[in-house]
Amino acid sequence: MNKTVLLALAFVVLILTVAGVVAASSYKTRLTITPLGSSSNGEYTLQVKVIMNYGPFGGEQPLNDAVVQVTGQNGSFYRNFTLSNGIATFTLPEGVYTVNVASLHYTFKVDLTQNEMATLTYAYLVS
Repeated sequence: MNKTVLLALAFVVLILTVAGVVAASSYKTRLTITPLGSSSNGEYTLQVKVIMNYGPFGGEQPLNDAVVQVTGQNGSFYRNFTLSNGIATFTLPEGVYTVNVASLHYTFKVDLTQNEMATLTYAYLVS
C-alpha cells in the first residue's frame, strides 16, 4: 500500500479515537439537587427523579418502578417507587436524609430545608 494512504488511515483512526474519548468522558452518573421553593407547614417535598443514560447512541429515559428508600438521622424510614416519569415523591420534615435508589445500588445524602428535586442521571453502561 502507498505510504500516503496508510498515513491518511492512521490519521482517521486517531481522529475517531479522540472523538470517542471525548464522548465517553461526558458519559457519567450525575446527581443534581434543584430547589423547588419553601414550605409553610414545616414539611417539605423531596422528589427523586431517576433517569437512565444509555450513552451517546442510546439516549436517556426515566426509570419506572425503581425502589427509592429515604432514611432520616433519627431512624425514620420511607419507601416509594418511581412512576413512569421517573419520579418518586416524599413528604418529610426538615432534616438530613440518606436516599438510596435501591434498584441501582446508588446512595446519596440530602439536607432538606426546602422543597427539592434530586435528579439522578445514571450512566447505565459504566456505573
